Amino acid sequence: MMASQQEVSTHPNILIIGGGSGGHISPGLAVAESISEMGGRCHVLCSERAIDRSMLEDENVSYQSMPARPFSTRPAGLWRCLRGIRQCTSDVNDLMATQTFDGVLALGGFVAASVMPGILKARRSGGIDGFKGKIILLNLDRIPGKANRQIARKADLVLTAVDTVQPGFASMTTGLPIRSAAMASGTRSHCRIQLGLDPDRTTLLVTGASQGASSLNKLMFRLIDSHRDRLQALQIIHLSGQQSRDELAGAYETAGIRAVVHPFMHEMGLAWGAASMTISRAGANSVAEIQANAIPAIFLPYPHHRDQHQFHNARPLVDAGGSHVVEDLDDETTAGAVADLLFSVFQDSASHQAMATALQAQARPEAARRVISALLDS
Repeated sequence: MMASQQEVSTHPNILIIGGGSGGHISPGLAVAESISEMGGRCHVLCSERAIDRSMLEDENVSYQSMPARPFSTRPAGLWRCLRGIRQCTSDVNDLMATQTFDGVLALGGFVAASVMPGILKARRSGGIDGFKGKIILLNLDRIPGKANRQIARKADLVLTAVDTVQPGFASMTTGLPIRSAAMASGTRSHCRIQLGLDPDRTTLLVTGASQGASSLNKLMFRLIDSHRDRLQALQIIHLSGQQSRDELAGAYETAGIRAVVHPFMHEMGLAWGAASMTISRAGANSVAEIQANAIPAIFLPYPHHRDQHQFHNARPLVDAGGSHVVEDLDDETTAGAVADLLFSVFQDSASHQAMATALQAQARPEAARRVISALLDS
């Protein structure tokens, strides 16, 4: 039996597909929060990677791990990808035999690309009642990836979190939905105390996002060696990924630098709330959280993507005057450029405040609601 439009709008059940990194899970969590506030619910189809499971369990969100694998041109990798698509299609068929969804939100990436054939098959099948809404793609990066370009051809509507460099790719720019756990959870002093830090000391957040970044870890080792005295005036929150955590913590302690080192933080709002400034990769979600929390940034985009999409992600914040970009050459040149910014521009109170103000002007707090409105608009 088809639900009425009033029932769908008031208590929607939305299927969200995406995963493989915190950057793909976080916007889905933000949408799920807003759907829950409406009295509805969401079910997330994610990857089998530990980061997906950890983040979704921490937020108590209904989810199912899918056997999706990234596309590869190598025979073995291609075989695993195609086998994953077949298994995902079977799993989607089983899911939609037991639940009815009022819409599908694809967050892009290899999980969404692997699951989409099953979604389309369910829509075509007259014997399955589990899907009756729209399929919407929310593109996250300024340069749409190969998977997103593929999904866009099949979706009913394409939205983008940020203006893309490809004119006409999306119908609307929504902003990137930010989960509440990624928003500053109190005053700077309060957040610093919660992390065991000095409430009044300037705080640097170093983050390579959910998987860490080895070159950012090595950058900080270089800065410890060359600028120990200056770093001692700061305190540092370093999200290192699993690699080098103990070594970094030891290096900070030996150098007399107050620091907390974690592989990852689910409550990123605590870290952003404590931070005066950040050194960060420029994945779409990291850029959006920096913008939403107005934290002046030195971006070191991941340099090995063919399309260089992280450089493009950072560009609007740089153009607005809220951040700087340094090319990550993973060498002393990079460390010198970061140090010049960190200990000059970022230590000048007027420049720092101007950057924070510029970021505040770019914020899009209505992003999740705009996405949901598009999903439920008949």
